[in-house]
Amino acid sequence: MTNIIERARRYIAKCPPAISGQGGHDATYHVACVLVNGFALGEPDALALLREWNQFCLPPWSEQELVHKITSAATAQHKEPRGYLLGESGTSNIQHPTSNFERGNTSSGLRPPSPQRGEGMERVVNPVKVTERFLGGFRCTELDLTEASPVRLEGEWKYDGAVIVGALYQPGEQINFVTDFEPTPERNGKSKARPKGCGLTIERDQLVARFTENGTESSEAGGWLRMNPLDGQGIADANVTAFRFALLESDTLPLDLQLSLFARLPLPVAAILSSGGCSYHAWVRVDARDADDYRRTVSRLLGLVARFGVDGKNKNPSRLSRLPGAKRVIGAAGDGIQRLLYLNPQPEQRRILE
Repeated sequence: MTNIIERARRYIAKCPPAISGQGGHDATYHVACVLVNGFALGEPDALALLREWNQFCLPPWSEQELVHKITSAATAQHKEPRGYLLGESGTSNIQHPTSNFERGNTSSGLRPPSPQRGEGMERVVNPVKVTERFLGGFRCTELDLTEASPVRLEGEWKYDGAVIVGALYQPGEQINFVTDFEPTPERNGKSKARPKGCGLTIERDQLVARFTENGTESSEAGGWLRMNPLDGQGIADANVTAFRFALLESDTLPLDLQLSLFARLPLPVAAILSSGGCSYHAWVRVDARDADDYRRTVSRLLGLVARFGVDGKNKNPSRLSRLPGAKRVIGAAGDGIQRLLYLNPQPEQRRILE
């Protein structure tokens, strides 16, 4: 039986993950049918494998939904005979234990078994492997994203600050940026710096004019831009006036996987930019009502993408991202330029690249 479970595991690993809005229900039901009918697994074993596969879905299905898929597959009429994926060598030794669902020993009629240690369930998720599996071989370049950008990004990189501020904010809104910094202890042999002080908060049109005339301001550490506009009285969460954007970033994934992941997540991505270091930043448009709604919404969002190695700490609305058009020396990778790669003021909940 163990050999059959491992064969089934390898088989469904090649099945693409379910993605909301892109036939996710059909994809999940297909995998359930493969397990229950194709490999003739009992419902507990099929559910355990479906849970593993579910780790790569976006968003993951709830336990109740997984149970429903398995029971639906188990009671459906199928064109192929049960066990058709096993071949002659696998059918003679199959045992089909009675499932908890078939016993009907709960008031609801369904109580999925808890996954047990030693059943092949992955206890530690490897973000690189999870992302590679989600992408299914897909890769993209910075140029691919720039060519897909609804706002054309054809000017010199040093004016990217003016471009992003002009596109994503309204006249009269107060936008904050920071270039002052303080060094931090080296990590893995690399120098780093963090923003220092309150920076400058300037009305949107004035800031666009400032960056257009002189180029985006910068320091040896580059620069930072606060994603959500402020009231001009401070830089705390309480000073945020529009809860518009959330930040996705990862220091875990290699750069090529980060970029490809952000291009393929079915999310309303408004901007993607390079940090000039070892990460890309994706701004997701959330348009929350207030600070509490923002934190709830962003917590759910970060929970969905946590398995990809996306930083889960970016939950506060006054969060800084990198300032496009700045150039860093401290902690730089490559030329250290913080480039704006993709810009969409009215993003939809879909993939940028197919």
